[in-house]
Amino acid sequence: MYYFIKYGYDGAKFTGFQRGNGVNSIEDSIIRVLSSYGISTDIESAARTDRGVSARGNVFLIETGRNIKDVMGILNARIENMFFYSYALLDDYINPRHNSMKEYSYILADYENIDELMAKLSEFKGQHDFRNFCTVDNRNTVRTIDNISYSKFGRLYIINFYGKSFVWHQIRSIMAFALAGNKNPFSLTAKFTYIAPPEPLILRDIIYDSITFTNFDYMKHKRYMKRNIEMARTRYVIYEIFNGNA
Repeated sequence: MYYFIKYGYDGAKFTGFQRGNGVNSIEDSIIRVLSSYGISTDIESAARTDRGVSARGNVFLIETGRNIKDVMGILNARIENMFFYSYALLDDYINPRHNSMKEYSYILADYENIDELMAKLSEFKGQHDFRNFCTVDNRNTVRTIDNISYSKFGRLYIINFYGKSFVWHQIRSIMAFALAGNKNPFSLTAKFTYIAPPEPLILRDIIYDSITFTNFDYMKHKRYMKRNIEMARTRYVIYEIFNGNA
């Protein structure tokens, strides 16, 4: 049987995404556990995030005859800094890259002039050739960004990008261009060579219009999330003390 599994991870804790990318890549970590339990020796990923980029809603395809809840429990119990929280039983094989929409978010701390930034980012909406705003490989660089919006969380701004597909380094290149105060992105005659840091970027979700996911209570199997939140808050206060603000 074929399943889609939705999962998240802290990208800073891994050596990259693709298998063979260091000793602790995201795909290798998943496949290693699946193989050790005789569940599967392969997965197909919906999105390959850059090294350092996190995810809340990435997806991979697995073929297995095992009870999927047992599989989810094993993955959550055996892999640190990941969480596996929903699944969908498929009628047949579906390429997980054939999604309807992806949502990415880029997080900015204590940013000023958000309206000016959003005006610059709005120039990237719609269908364009992003050749000058990505690392070119063998894929078509013409892509469509359906929308770019923002929300606020405390002192943070969260910039949200919506589109069916993105090319390598596209969002990080766009953010670097807009943060530098540049205008008229598609008047460039050469590649924009800067990209924003990967750590503030997160893959929020991948949406499939015709597929329904079933939630799985991963917190029964993994308690590290609460511990990591507490640790992150503690580190935040430590740096505020360093700055004389607390």
